[in-house]
Amino acid sequence: MTDMPVSALSACVHFVDDWDSVLNESYGGDSDGVVLDCARRLAADPAGEEAYAWTLGLVMMATYVGRFSGPGVVAAVLEALHATDRRLRDRPCAHRTHPYEGDLDDRLDHFVDDLPLLTNGLAEDEDAEWEDDATKEQWLCPRDIAGYARVAVDIIAPGSVGGIPPRLPARDARRAEDLRSIVWDYPSAAVDPGRELYAYAMSLSADPTGEQRAGLVVILHAACWYAASGRIRDKRVLDTMIDALEAVLPGFGDASCPHGTGVEGAGEYEHPEVRKDTAEQATVGIHLLSPGGRGVYRHWQREGLETAPLEAWLCPAFLATIAREALDHLRTGRGRLFGIRHTAYLDEVLVRPDGRLDIDRLTCAVRRRCRDGQAAEDAGLWAARRFAAGPADPRERAVLLLVACWSVTSGEEPPPEAVHRDLRAILGTVDAAPLGEPCPHGDAHPWQQLAELVRGRHFGFHEDPYGDHLNHLYAPDEYDTPERPFAPGEWSCPRHLAERARLALRGIDG
Repeated sequence: MTDMPVSALSACVHFVDDWDSVLNESYGGDSDGVVLDCARRLAADPAGEEAYAWTLGLVMMATYVGRFSGPGVVAAVLEALHATDRRLRDRPCAHRTHPYEGDLDDRLDHFVDDLPLLTNGLAEDEDAEWEDDATKEQWLCPRDIAGYARVAVDIIAPGSVGGIPPRLPARDARRAEDLRSIVWDYPSAAVDPGRELYAYAMSLSADPTGEQRAGLVVILHAACWYAASGRIRDKRVLDTMIDALEAVLPGFGDASCPHGTGVEGAGEYEHPEVRKDTAEQATVGIHLLSPGGRGVYRHWQREGLETAPLEAWLCPAFLATIAREALDHLRTGRGRLFGIRHTAYLDEVLVRPDGRLDIDRLTCAVRRRCRDGQAAEDAGLWAARRFAAGPADPRERAVLLLVACWSVTSGEEPPPEAVHRDLRAILGTVDAAPLGEPCPHGDAHPWQQLAELVRGRHFGFHEDPYGDHLNHLYAPDEYDTPERPFAPGEWSCPRHLAERARLALRGIDG
């Protein structure tokens, strides 16, 4: 097989474009048919002159086979590949290295161009199109073809074969990309963050002492900040993550370690830094899930990359520490998002000794949502609860209702369940009848006009007009008259207040 006849060139020329289309998920025909044709040709002569072509073709299509192929395809492909491996792996060979031992990801995109060149009759120095570091003889060596057969098997059935370089399974490579998009807070279009994190948590709950324990704990720790941020509105996701971490902790016992203490034989490494780069941490977690991924991580260390030793990530004491940290954060987040939100503490902050509102503090809390979202939520909920208590001053009632509505409409996301429950109940009591009745102001109510003002100009952080207007509405003697003032009757117009409540309810319901 190291001296292939030029006639074998046809094996690639006629099929390689189809294989490449299957690789890139752009084939417009029957992909299973293309795969099965290649597998049958290999099975018919697993050590023949054209075995190199069919084997490398199956390498190109292996990811498709493992992910999308129909019934019977995987079995036929694996049978052909195993046959080639058995027939060729022990053939005599004088090469020190082979292409299959290198990084497949660096080479795979070039297969479509390089495969037809392997048997075009030109030596490497005569072939201007040949750019690979390995020689054609190394590529066509029986042991290389056997090696690539094992690589294809590993892509289709990760961990089922040995004798190949460590490689992150294709499925895990996709999972790492999806997980990074989640912790970056830019989930890919096809990614459901809640479903992804739920799946990892369920895997840990199902086997809290298994081989994937370390990777899953690292993943859940990397993602706990996102999960507790309010982005995920399904309480079951946080509950399942918490249950998984509670289940894994007993397995660590009272784990302790001497790492970094200078004790002889303890190792001179410290535990890995976490929370510095959660996307990198999530990627490491994915690599810890499989033997191939761990092998790739060790390769990074051998290459001198700035990574903590693999043993540091697997240290039970380290894993117990980050599991507890993630658990504490998730429990706190669950209470904040889905528990009872207490706001009584704001009575001393937002009510002056004379019983009147500290209106500037109240409006500033909502205005500064981008700095402290929970403070804005609490202020809006506090205002709604005080409104529901029925203060006698009609001006205060109007201001409280407007602040409660503003706390919802100023956010990009609906409020969490802990806030949503009471807000919806309280705002739902606002009389909606005026929405269908005429009023002297038509559609020119204050909030709509301020919205037009904001759209037409850029206001700095401390120049937000809503807060200035609400301050002046409540305490006109204490605050300067804002630009484009409105009469109190315009603010407290029943239709205006009903409009604000309706829009806030829409925001609450997403």
